[in-house]
Amino acid sequence: MESVPAIAVRNLRFHYPGEKLPAVDDITLSIDTGSCFGLLGPNGAGKSTLLALLTGILLPQHGDIRINGERLSNTRKLHEYISLVPQDYAFYPTLTLQENLDCFAGFYGLQGAHKRARIDFAVQVCGLDDLLHQRASSCSGGVRRRLNLALGLLNQPELLFLDEPTVGIDAQSRHFILESIAGLQRAGMTIIYTSHYMEEIQSICDAIAIIDHGKLLVQDSLANILARAADMPALPARQNAQRLEDFYLSLTHHALRD
Repeated sequence: MESVPAIAVRNLRFHYPGEKLPAVDDITLSIDTGSCFGLLGPNGAGKSTLLALLTGILLPQHGDIRINGERLSNTRKLHEYISLVPQDYAFYPTLTLQENLDCFAGFYGLQGAHKRARIDFAVQVCGLDDLLHQRASSCSGGVRRRLNLALGLLNQPELLFLDEPTVGIDAQSRHFILESIAGLQRAGMTIIYTSHYMEEIQSICDAIAIIDHGKLLVQDSLANILARAADMPALPARQNAQRLEDFYLSLTHHALRD
C-alpha cells in the first residue's frame, strides 16, 4: 500500500490584492513523511507565501492542500501538530529564556509534568541548559536562533517548518542547529526547510523544490538534483559542493532580486 505524503499540494494559487502577478502560481508538489525537504528560491519567489498557505496563516484562493491525507480546512486543529519557526525572532526580548518557554508552553495549553517534559526536551535539543536565566535581549544571535527553534518544538510537532533558521549567526551555532535538525528528522519528524545557504540544503535535505516568480521550477530528490547539476559545465576550480548553486542559478538566473 502506497504511503500518504505528509503534504500534498495540487494546483495551488494565491494572488495578493493589487499585485499584477500571483505570489503562488499553480504549484503542485508532494513532501514525504519523515523527509527533510529543502525549499529554495530567490527573494520574492513566493516561498514565504507558500509557507503561510501550508501552515494555515493564509487560505488558498485556488487548489488543494492535504496534510497527512486530509484536506486543510480546520487550521485550529492543524496547529496542534505543526509548528512554524519564522525567520524573524518570535519571542519576548524582555523575558528570560525560561520565562519565554513557560509563556509559550502556556499558549499551547501545556500543564504539569507534560509541560515540564516538553520544555526539557526543547532545552536539551537546542542546548539552552545553562542559559535559561538570561534575558533574551542580552543573548547572542546564535542563542536567539536556538530559542526560536526551542519554542517551535514545544507542541511536539509532526511537521516543522523552518524559515531561514540560521541567518546571521556564527559557524559554530549554525553547525549546532543543523545537527539538531538532522536529529529531529532521524527521530521521525517531517521538516520543511528554507534557506539561501546551499551547503545547508546539501548537508541535511533529502529532497528539494526550487520556485521562482510563484512557479515550481523543479522538485526531486537531492541525489537526482545533484546528478543533473553534475552534468552542467563548470569551471575547473569549482568543487562539487558548489554544483547545487550552479544548478539553482541556471534556473533562477543571475539578476539581483534585492
